[in-house]
Amino acid sequence: MLARGLSILRCFRPGESELPLSEIARRADMPKATAHRIITELVMEGMLERGEKGLRLGISLFMIGARVPRQLELRCLAFPYAEQLHHLTRGSAFVFISDALGPDAALVDAVRRAYGAGAEQETRASAQAATRVFHAFGACAAFPSRGARVTDEEAAQAQHQGFVAVRGATGAVGIAAPVLTASNTAVGALAVAGPQSRLQVVKAASHLRSACAAVSRALQRTPEPALVR
Repeated sequence: MLARGLSILRCFRPGESELPLSEIARRADMPKATAHRIITELVMEGMLERGEKGLRLGISLFMIGARVPRQLELRCLAFPYAEQLHHLTRGSAFVFISDALGPDAALVDAVRRAYGAGAEQETRASAQAATRVFHAFGACAAFPSRGARVTDEEAAQAQHQGFVAVRGATGAVGIAAPVLTASNTAVGALAVAGPQSRLQVVKAASHLRSACAAVSRALQRTPEPALVR
């Protein structure tokens, strides 16, 4: 039951505020009746909430997640740089950590340029870029066949240039760079996103690399966080 409950919570992807029951059941690969029963319990515990168009993650889940030591440490170090990136690039800025239980980037915090549909598109593009960064820099080695898998050539290119850019079909572009541990593995990422017509990729990537290098140095002065496999 615990595993099924977690599979439902993990159905929500960056940039998705609500999901209908049918989509949650499809993503969790379980009958709608089973998903409904588990969702009812999660709502009672505050892990999920009912919205206008479906289900959304609940405040209890946020309160538990906010106590995660690795998240708190990385957020404290990286968030000031995210604010600087927001001002320097005029785009949305994001802090991600690698998800130890799956292949996706986990959003920690954001300084947003826009809200509504535009914000969701930028969050999605930045999360895709951060996930590719984690694959390229070894944080997702345990999940080689899932998520935004990158080829050896794409990984080598990302490692050479120090960032990944993803251009979405909706017109948003997301750029991410790694926060590295002393063993040169990405434990986190900073990202910026905005409209393709406004965000200057080369300039934004330069600011990103500088910010990530500073956060990496600060992180390496503290005990290296263990990546749970």
